[in-house]
Formats: sequence, C-alpha cells, structure tokens
Amino acid sequence: MKEQDLFIFLHIPKTGGSTLNTIFKRQFTLNEIYDHELFQNTVIPLDQLTDVQKSEITAFAGHHLYGVHKHFQKDYHYFTMLRHPVDRVLSLYSYLRNYPGYERLKDMTLEEFVRSEPEAQNCQTVLLCGYPVQYDISLAKERLASFDAVGITERFDESIYLLKSVYKWADIHYEKINITKTKLRRSDVSKETIKLIEDHNKLDMELYLFAKELLQSRLNAMSKKEKKDMKKFVQKQRALNKQNKKAKP
Repeated sequence: MKEQDLFIFLHIPKTGGSTLNTIFKRQFTLNEIYDHELFQNTVIPLDQLTDVQKSEITAFAGHHLYGVHKHFQKDYHYFTMLRHPVDRVLSLYSYLRNYPGYERLKDMTLEEFVRSEPEAQNCQTVLLCGYPVQYDISLAKERLASFDAVGITERFDESIYLLKSVYKWADIHYEKINITKTKLRRSDVSKETIKLIEDHNKLDMELYLFAKELLQSRLNAMSKKEKKDMKKFVQKQRALNKQNKKAKP
C-alpha cells in the first residue's frame, strides 16, 4: 500500500458506518477525502469529479455499489462493515420513517416495508455485487474476500482494531453517532415478522456468516502483542461508551 493509493469505505446503511466513517476521515486531511458526495466542502456527484480532483482523492466513503474504483486511475483498497440482516432491517425501517424522501413509510407497516422495499431485501449482497444490480451470493463473497478488511457491527470494536492494524491508523477511539433514537428491536416484533425478514434476506444471512468467518480469521492471524493491545482497546472503548451513555439525558 502506498499513501497515494485510493482507500474505499463501502458504507452499507445501518451497519455502524457513520461512526466508522468519523474514524476513517480522521486519518486524512479534508482535501483528500470524498465523503458521500462531499469534496472539499462542496457537493459533487461522483460522475462530475474532474481528473484533477480524482488525483487528489485518497479516501472515499459512500453508499455506493462495489465498483467506484473504476472512476479512478489508482491502486485501490476496499473495506466494509456488515450487520446481521434482521437487526439491519429493523434499524433501517426505524430510521427511514423519519428521513426526508421516505414519507411513504409513515403509514407503512414493517411487514409491508420488508415485502416492498428493495433496501430491505438482500441489500448487503447487492452492494457487494456492484453494477448491474444482481443477487449473486458467490460474486458477493468473492468481492468480500478480496477486501483488505471486513468487519461486523456486532463486533464493532474488534473490527475497528483490525482496520487500525491493516491500515496503520492513528487514533481510533470514538463516540457513537447517527443512532436512531426510537428504533425497533427483535423483542418488539413477532417471531413471524422475524421469519419474514429472514426469508427476504437469505443471501444477506449467508454473506453475513461469511463475513464473520473472514473477520475471525484475520483476528486469529494477529500477533500476540496485537491481540493484547486489541483487548486493551476494547475494554477502554466499552468503558468510554458506557460513560458517554450515562452523560446523555
């Protein structure tokens, strides 16, 4: 890896990506980052970036399908974060109901959301497959296996430490952001609804289990010192999270 390479965070919605993105951006200067269509404090769609601007960008983050590297003439490195499909869909439904442009969800039940909205149906697989939109689990796994690092939301701190290890990041401590205040949890919905979500996200479930294996394999390969340092980081970060939660009204 070289400093002038392109580092791409494939941000899958409602996987803890906003928090991860704050850590990611901290590793670069403002002039190097293309963050969800924002470059140097100006909104610029990806297909409108000039060649000069592309040459300056070394950090890329956004809700894009795999393949954004094709817009750049650089060596590239991908990483991402996945989440259990049931929890991701519950969080997504709660979040989008109050998000501009999704007013149609106001009177839509969770069950209707799962049956009708593409974002609630194997979205993680689709994003990994890239263009054109397709539901190819083998391709999604192949893409995921090629990434420098893959994390999962349920092991967020270990995932963050892995990214630090791979990319030599500096400060990785964080405070959680973009958390949906009134969100559904599994205990809030029926077993039938959970089954409905699972049935509409079978590919994502398989991909998620594959991601868990990738993460564990990378963690197992760490040196004893890294494992020890990771344990310290996780303990310190959990204490910080607990402290921040108590401090909020």
